[in-house]
Amino acid sequence: MGEQADRSERAARNQAMYRAVNERVSEINQASDSLFDGLGDWVCECANTDCSEPVQLTHEEYEAVRTTPTRFVVRFSDAHVFPEVENVVERHERYWVVEKVGVAAELVAEQSERDG
Repeated sequence: MGEQADRSERAARNQAMYRAVNERVSEINQASDSLFDGLGDWVCECANTDCSEPVQLTHEEYEAVRTTPTRFVVRFSDAHVFPEVENVVERHERYWVVEKVGVAAELVAEQSERDG
């Protein structure tokens, strides 16, 4: 496997890990939606393993992103986008959505815990 493929695989695995964390956060946010304004703090799902920045979304916004296994929620900044393995497909005021491409897309689709 080449260096680019190794980086793509690492990025995909990192984002899959953050997605698993956000699945647990989803349960908490859904339970508290009625108590607050509907916005919850989620973990940025960027490929940077050192990132733990919060991203504010409603439960519905998060679920909409999750319908496509190759898409991830990231902080609204180019610093959270890795163009060699993903493209920004949506830009919102509070968050951006990136979509994996190439080998990384194949890996995250295989790792998806959901049926899209």
